[in-house]
Amino acid sequence: MNLKEKANRKKFKSSEISQLLYKQLYTNSSFNIKRRISLKFIEKNKNIYSTRLVNRCLMSDRSRGIFSRIFKMSRYSFRMMSLKGKIPGIRKGF
Repeated sequence: MNLKEKANRKKFKSSEISQLLYKQLYTNSSFNIKRRISLKFIEKNKNIYSTRLVNRCLMSDRSRGIFSRIFKMSRYSFRMMSLKGKIPGIRKGF
């Protein structure tokens, strides 16, 4: 995972609680308060949202074809590592 992705994950984690609080206030309040809250969301940095986070392969830093949350590797990297016997418990069956 590159440094930019780590920084984005750190920003998301630090602002997650306040973001949930604002969402609760927005759903349970009057029009004037909703307007103020929506203006606060507009001013916030866009990289703090969970949809901006990208899962990446640990070996090749590829963003597509991530095989598993356990291994955090792309399909191709996982296949090459398993064929070489580098991943314990995984082997190609014949």
